[in-house]
Amino acid sequence: QTVQKWWGHTARIEYVACLGGGGENNNNIVGEEVYASASYDATVRLWDARSKSKEPLMILDDAKDSVSCISSGGKGVAQIITTSVDGKIRTYDLRTGQLITEDISHPITSFALSNDGRSIAASCLDGIIRLFDKYNSNHRIDVRKKVFQKFHSYHKSGNYKLECAFSSNDEYVLSGSECGAVVVYPVQGSRGRLLQRHTAPTCSVTCCPQSSRPWLIASASYDGSAIVWASQEEGDVCMKV
Repeated sequence: QTVQKWWGHTARIEYVACLGGGGENNNNIVGEEVYASASYDATVRLWDARSKSKEPLMILDDAKDSVSCISSGGKGVAQIITTSVDGKIRTYDLRTGQLITEDISHPITSFALSNDGRSIAASCLDGIIRLFDKYNSNHRIDVRKKVFQKFHSYHKSGNYKLECAFSSNDEYVLSGSECGAVVVYPVQGSRGRLLQRHTAPTCSVTCCPQSSRPWLIASASYDGSAIVWASQEEGDVCMKV
């Protein structure tokens, strides 16, 4: 059953995210039942699911090209983070009204925030996943951060939007690949592991949020299949749908 519909974008929608959970244990303070849509029209629109209004709460129109991904800033942080094909990561601080922009200089197709909220992995169309600290050494986000790791040897990217993700223990970064593989990179290293079963580009990856199951991975592909993976010890493939 459709509960709510919103209109306003003038081009296709690239990404949708829930910025506030509304549950009693939810620590995200962006707002309860607030949804965000990122579009090819270079805007982000925020929507209040509790309101009957069809107008957005806010329109973020700072991007110069398609907005590819959006997320809240993590638990207990009043921030919204967006990435764009214009090569920039934008962090909106809702408490101060400040906009912090990081110029990656390459089109960004997706990003992932680590579970501890300290690191960001940005997947770029030049085939490199750039990993950098969200904060500098003084715990400030309004200055440029140093890229401390690059992953590029095992996944292929250049024509498709590929998602990346952190494992629940933040020890690994996962990525889809245009060759159909899921690639697992250790954060403290560069040698990746390939999980191969898809027959077309792997567009989406995610990890089980339970810290006790960092080895549990799900992937989706343009071949029309979704696969749930486990580590070697738990079995190579748990389920395929």
